[in-house]
Amino acid sequence: DADEYPCHRSVARHRCSWPITGSTRRRPSELRKSRWTKAECRMARTTRNSVKRRRVATVESALFNPDVLFLLASLLDARDLCQVSLTCKTLGGKQAGHNGLSLIEAAARRTFDCASDWETSCLPKYDDEGWIELYHHLLMLRSKLTFDQLVGDCLRYGFGGRDDDLFDRSTVQTFPGRLSFSSALCSNHVMRSGRHFAVFTKLNFLGTIGVVRPMQINVSDLGDGALRGFYEFSPTMRKFREYLRGKQTVRWKDSNVHCCAVDCDGRFFWYDWTYDQEATRIEGFDSDSPFALLLDLDEGTLSMYQFGRSLGVLKNGLSGEYCWYANIFAEPITITRGLDPND
Repeated sequence: DADEYPCHRSVARHRCSWPITGSTRRRPSELRKSRWTKAECRMARTTRNSVKRRRVATVESALFNPDVLFLLASLLDARDLCQVSLTCKTLGGKQAGHNGLSLIEAAARRTFDCASDWETSCLPKYDDEGWIELYHHLLMLRSKLTFDQLVGDCLRYGFGGRDDDLFDRSTVQTFPGRLSFSSALCSNHVMRSGRHFAVFTKLNFLGTIGVVRPMQINVSDLGDGALRGFYEFSPTMRKFREYLRGKQTVRWKDSNVHCCAVDCDGRFFWYDWTYDQEATRIEGFDSDSPFALLLDLDEGTLSMYQFGRSLGVLKNGLSGEYCWYANIFAEPITITRGLDPND
């Protein structure tokens, strides 16, 4: 370090190359007359390094404290916690005093321990899942529902551009003059257990609304790729069934109900992406009014509500992971969280 104490070379080869004695500096002429020995240089350097180590230890003792990290976790999202874990070995390395978890993982677990009964019922931990990943799903459960993935070239957010974050991602609509099917998925809001209630506000929508297995659709698969249908996409279309079955994971569990959809004519469909299923009519459904869907993964059912009353159970046998989706090519659709009608 050029700012540390000089050794036996000439003064011209060092910046700030004369040592400090008390509150005064030695002039270069005095330094030529009184040079430090190698032992004195090593001793001074050792003293300075020990001071640095003490300062670092003081900072670490304050920062690497479970209470401090718990507060830090409450201010950061899961992605930021991962970045902190990767940039600091002390925070990201496993600690014997925290059941083999890193300090960041332990802080995320402590945050999850403070979740409500409803939140914990919706988020049972998988064996292969880390606490930071579970913390991400907890944050999604506490946030408003948004359509995080638009597939196809027909949809945009709200009344603005497709990629403009200034616009509300809980509302999607089609571009004027484009009539191809496109899908909006709540990909980040994964439902794995518990009861989930969503309200859909629409005006004479054309398309389907419901639940589908959560997945990320690669843009590289569209167009000339595996999907060969960039200008339109829907999980209800036959030509995409093989591609969608290839997205299956163990978290889908053993249910063959992969997609459930309500269309604008008041019909209900469900899909296993293998065979065509017969549609059923929903009695009392008004396509001009808002409606709500209740996904109860404790009972394995999907139910429909409108005007404050139940229109019945649409489908049984649901299990594993799902997310909300909308497939439209007409008026705007808005999704919001609703209050469980049984609470």
